[in-house]
Formats: sequence, C-alpha cells, structure tokens
Amino acid sequence: MILQYQFDGLKNAWHDGLNGEVKRTAIAFPLLAVLAFAACMVLPDLRARLVDLVMDAMNGLNVTGENGSLSALGLLSNNVRACAFTMVYGLIPFLRLPAMALGVNAMLLGVLAAWYVSEDISMLGYLAAIVPHGIFELPALVLAFAMGLYVCGQLTRRCRGDESALHVWDCLALISRMLLLVLIPLLALSAVVEAYVTPVITSLFI
Repeated sequence: MILQYQFDGLKNAWHDGLNGEVKRTAIAFPLLAVLAFAACMVLPDLRARLVDLVMDAMNGLNVTGENGSLSALGLLSNNVRACAFTMVYGLIPFLRLPAMALGVNAMLLGVLAAWYVSEDISMLGYLAAIVPHGIFELPALVLAFAMGLYVCGQLTRRCRGDESALHVWDCLALISRMLLLVLIPLLALSAVVEAYVTPVITSLFI
C-alpha cells in the first residue's frame, strides 16, 4: 500500500509534464553525443584535449576493488551519487543546471567514440564497452536528467507566482521516490553488468 502510494506520486508527475522532459532528454542526449563525436573528428586538437580531460576524470573515480578490477559497489555508489546530484541541481530555479549535466555526459560518449575511431579500434569494441550495462545505466541517466529539469521547471513556476506548481518539499519527495524506486534498481543492475559482464564482452573485440 505504501509502495503503491509512492509510485502514484511518480505517476502523477509523469502525467503532469515529466513525460515530456523524458522525451526531450532522450532526444537531446544522443544528438549531443553525435555532435561531440563530429566536433572531435573534425578538430583533432580539441579531441586530444577532451580525451585527456575524460581520462583524468575517469581515473579519479573510485570504482576499482583491491585487485584493480571494477567494483560493482564502487560503480553503484558513483552512479547513484551522480544521479542524485543531477536531480538536486534542479532545485535551483531558472538555471536548469541538469541540462549541463546532460550535455557533459553526452559529450563523454561522443568523445570516447571519436577516440576509438582515431585509434583505429573497432566500433564494435566501443559498443561492447557501452551497451551491456548502458541498457540499464543510460535510461537511469535520462530519467535523472528529466527529473532534475522537471523540478527546476516546477520551482521556476512557483517563484513566478504559479500556485499550481509544486513546492520545494514536493520536489524533494519526487526526487527521493525516483532515486529509491527506479534509479537505484536500474543502477544496481548496471553496476553488476559493468563489473562482471562488460569486461568479458569487450575483451572479445579489443
């Protein structure tokens, strides 16, 4: 009964405009990734700088275990934190900061694809490194971006005097529901696949 009540809150938000944010995010994400890929292929110097930034960022993530292999727990912790922060950014009205997180993550995929091509690595290898866990992780990211944009829109309307828009506490409740009921399960599956399945599949192509 309590669980149904929590899902009903997400369902109401979905019909109130969250679905539109999800659709726009799902369209924008691959488009931005393709644009980043194209820019990196046309501008080799830009590609080199961005690849260095991406590699530094990835090396700074604490996602490996004691034996140096990927840790499912580390991956889960990192991804949950990233999604949570992305949604919380939406609590700042007017700025639409979750859109920046969307752009950065899309750019990451485009830059890595350009790096694979520039290094003459098969694109099958790139897909093998992304798709297995991406089946779960990418929808979670899209939902997190969309929720952040949705609550930002609600609070922006509230600041402009729209009494029908959600209060900040309602937005926090929605963020919590999305994280606990949807994102953490998706990200847990993604972390297990990325730690134990993706490396095996990637090794077949690289």
